[in-house]
Amino acid sequence: MKIVHITDFHLPAPGEDLWGLDAHDRLDRCLTDIARWHGDAAFCVMTGDLADKGDPAAYAWLRDRLDDFPLKTVLMIGNHDSRDAFLAAFPTAARDDNGFVQDVLETEIGTCLFLDTVKGPVSEGQYCVQRRAWLAAQLERAQDRPVWIFMHHPPFNVGMPYMDRIKLEEPEKFANVLSTHGNVRHLFFGHIHRTAMVNWRGIPCTSLPGLNHQVPLVSESVGGSFSVEPPMYGIILIDGDSTIVHFDACLDRTAVEMG
Repeated sequence: MKIVHITDFHLPAPGEDLWGLDAHDRLDRCLTDIARWHGDAAFCVMTGDLADKGDPAAYAWLRDRLDDFPLKTVLMIGNHDSRDAFLAAFPTAARDDNGFVQDVLETEIGTCLFLDTVKGPVSEGQYCVQRRAWLAAQLERAQDRPVWIFMHHPPFNVGMPYMDRIKLEEPEKFANVLSTHGNVRHLFFGHIHRTAMVNWRGIPCTSLPGLNHQVPLVSESVGGSFSVEPPMYGIILIDGDSTIVHFDACLDRTAVEMG
């Protein structure tokens, strides 16, 4: 099964740029590339920070753009998003009984869970007791099926002080819920705006660069908190016991001149 993963495109209001970059154009070209080369994917998941400041106009633009996108798309929210503005633009988005933007998708390869880690108008993430109860129920329902988790905030440090300060709060409580299910195969996340592969408590974890701007591994290398590096989407290929994640720098892909 093929899954497409995109994260952190930080849309401002239409007509505005962000850090000198056109986030709308970048996402538009990315979606066009995915539709052309990966239209056979089972679904596309966007793991949060869809908008940069939770602007309703940004969500409206995204809603209209996705009208022409051929893949089933699971939309998630991150710390830059407004849950209320997002739900106003996407009223049919899945919610749990407490109103959190959480969903479960049963697939041929197992159970995919999409978590809401937004705390509010702050950068760090939160997975409160109500959300942990929902996750525990989904893991119990999955029984011995493989589970694949998508979330915005990582529940662990990634070796970047700036991002480690704003990871998921109370990671031990989150880890305790996961420990009740011995078949969590992979955790996919966003938030850190970099490609990273982590093994956390025996669970493989993968992140992607932000689609608009990135976060440098060493801030002093660019003299600031953000950088311009090749944006990528992820192609996840799952087949039995094999999980392959490709990172495609779709906006920086050119042919080699053969001489």
